[in-house]
Amino acid sequence: MIFHILTHKEVVVVSLNLKLRTIILFTLFVWITAFSQIVISHESGFYDHPIKVEITSTLNGQIFFTTNGSEPKPGNEGTEEYSGPIIVSERKDNVLMYIQTAPELWVKPESEFKKATVLRIIEVVDGKITDSTVRTYFIGIRHTLPVVSIIVEPGDLFDYEKGIYVPGKFFDPTNPLPLWTGNYYQKGSEWERRAVVEYLENGELKYRTDVGLRIHGEFTRSFPVKSLRLYARNKEGEFTYPFFGRKGYKKLLLRNSGNDWDAIYMRDAVIQNVFKKLNFDTQDSYPVIHYINGEYWGVTYLMEYYDQRYLQVKHGVSEKNTVIINYDLTIQDGKEGDQGSFVQLLNFVKQNDLSKPENYQIVENAIDIDNFIDFKISEIIAANTDWPSNNERMWRVLKPENTSKGDGKWRWMMYDMDLGFWQPEHNTLKVALYGDPNVPWTMDENATILLRKLLENEEFKKKFIERFDYILNVVFEENRVIGIIDKYADTLRAEINQHSLRWGKPDISTWEEGVEWLKEFVRQRPSYVQQYLKEVLDSRMK
Repeated sequence: MIFHILTHKEVVVVSLNLKLRTIILFTLFVWITAFSQIVISHESGFYDHPIKVEITSTLNGQIFFTTNGSEPKPGNEGTEEYSGPIIVSERKDNVLMYIQTAPELWVKPESEFKKATVLRIIEVVDGKITDSTVRTYFIGIRHTLPVVSIIVEPGDLFDYEKGIYVPGKFFDPTNPLPLWTGNYYQKGSEWERRAVVEYLENGELKYRTDVGLRIHGEFTRSFPVKSLRLYARNKEGEFTYPFFGRKGYKKLLLRNSGNDWDAIYMRDAVIQNVFKKLNFDTQDSYPVIHYINGEYWGVTYLMEYYDQRYLQVKHGVSEKNTVIINYDLTIQDGKEGDQGSFVQLLNFVKQNDLSKPENYQIVENAIDIDNFIDFKISEIIAANTDWPSNNERMWRVLKPENTSKGDGKWRWMMYDMDLGFWQPEHNTLKVALYGDPNVPWTMDENATILLRKLLENEEFKKKFIERFDYILNVVFEENRVIGIIDKYADTLRAEINQHSLRWGKPDISTWEEGVEWLKEFVRQRPSYVQQYLKEVLDSRMK
């Protein structure tokens, strides 16, 4: 055997050849991946009659698909290789909707529901996935609202061990508070699940993107129909469709109407809409129908989510230069420690007489007074019984910016108003000033002291009273608010019956009565509020 010892020049040539070969192979793979395109005869949408779906590809690779929402994997059960047109027709073979999603309140759907067909498709060339896509076909199905189709690995939502939508292994019936246990109470990135979302309006696909799904909310996580937080997990890292007329959100909500889920299913949206043009943040939202892997999941609310990116999209401030805090002084979004100036403000208020102009000026420099006044008055008029302290957030920019909200002052944000508009006689003003011993979290001094102490200042009190009169008599004017209620009721009326059949709530026989009660609240509330305001002012004059 003869061995040839390579010269230095030969070694360099071989090395260059190996590098060149690697570059060529890598470039070829990138080209194949970039230019591979699955071509499907029918786009996602609504069809009156069965359709014949044909699939081709620019690379003529192997096409695999599933119809249950799972990712296609050649050789796995449920994964089929495409060999010819797929007939898609009307169907009712639902499975997921019969999985119990809550230990209490869940009821088996009362009716058969038409099911959309979900296709999850991949192309494989030389053992590698070169392209993937999804489609949702609604055959013989119609809705008056926009539709969100969620396509997700079924086990990621409903598996006992890892499913985020079920009680699962973390539900503990022996716990003193069993309804606060369950898989759906697990939080963080480990409990985020990958999915694809399609958004359709007027029967046509408008947007398709990759998302991460997490369960959203607190106690409402234990309700049968849940709120979902959507994280943009596409290459852009944000939602590029103009939801609410704006692009760039990183997170959105599909909200279950919270504590109003079993009543009229619109309180939060109605109340935020009533007060949305005042000097504080409200969340834009509108009702949509959502489907999970083709199965009807009922009405939910597509809604803005309060985070730093929201502030950038909504107010034009730099997201990294902001902080959002909760009223317990924890960070909602931002860096730990950035709540420090608010803590200092509270300490100053507790230790100083705000009737003195110089002390009031310090507070006025720290918070947007007009924002604060409008927020407090709106919560009071709405008779939110889950406030103050709970459901209250504040935000600010950390370093001044040349924008309308870039002055570094703290501003308030309204959310979760589903426990408002219930009790017209509720003395929310008194609770806002002193708390309610029957609702322990409202007794936190930090939740009430700012308004209580500011009302000691004559300038603030005058502004507060004048603004109260305007909001009560103009913004909360009976015909205006009832018009908003009617608008939402009319929007839901065509869909709420099917939603009720799906979830057993709201009770359709009493839903119209609930809508009328909202209007009665609006009629009764002003006289109570005026009485309570007079009592407070009279007591402070003694």
